[in-house]
Amino acid sequence: MVWELLLEKVLISLNFMKLVLNNIENIDFNEKYDHWIFDLDNTIYDFHLGLFRRVSLRMTEYIKGFFNLNDLDALTLQRNMYKKYGLTLRGLMIEKKINPEPFLEFVHDVDFSELNEDVTLKKLLGKIKGKKSIYTNATFKHAENILKSMGIFQEFEIIFDIKDANYIAKPDLNSYLMMKKKLSLNDKNISKSIFFEDTAKNLKPASELGMSTVWIENDFNRKEADSLREYINFTGSDIKSILSNMLEFQKR
Repeated sequence: MVWELLLEKVLISLNFMKLVLNNIENIDFNEKYDHWIFDLDNTIYDFHLGLFRRVSLRMTEYIKGFFNLNDLDALTLQRNMYKKYGLTLRGLMIEKKINPEPFLEFVHDVDFSELNEDVTLKKLLGKIKGKKSIYTNATFKHAENILKSMGIFQEFEIIFDIKDANYIAKPDLNSYLMMKKKLSLNDKNISKSIFFEDTAKNLKPASELGMSTVWIENDFNRKEADSLREYINFTGSDIKSILSNMLEFQKR
């Protein structure tokens, strides 16, 4: 019985992924979308690098020192704030009245030496005719450091960061509404936008607002993505393979 249920779940998931990928064959993405919006961490770069894990460890370290906690209690507080508010910092600001600036400065002080200039991604981004933006729960400085390390900073017109969102994180709808305003999206043109994100739950509000959505596959979110598949239009293993498939329309 257990194996039957597992097999059924896998088949449903595979059928969904096949449908999603097949949709790409019939779409001129440059014609269909005027606004291309990308999450930053684990989306623009390969999540296997584990760079965001370093940020998370810095959060634990900061919480441990600031509140004089042991490792376990610091990690528990961090996780509880994330689960409750969608962003650890948001919870700490509301419940602990923490100053966000020193926190952000500390947690984003990480080494990005693995991030080299990505010529392939730069070329793919250059093929996009519409406006390109970054929508991140991190800071502008963090985004700038990553994008410059990859040689793609100039490819993006706008970086909408956590400060722009008044420290309200995805997937809170209020964050999306502020992003929507900053990017000059409205009820008439939002259907011409497409949003790339590795965290499946962050795609639901975007979809409900009328955006097309792309999930960057990863094992951490796979179960969640399966439960939210009605809000996911396209998916693929990494940003470069997805963009390559999307931007090959003229050759088909």
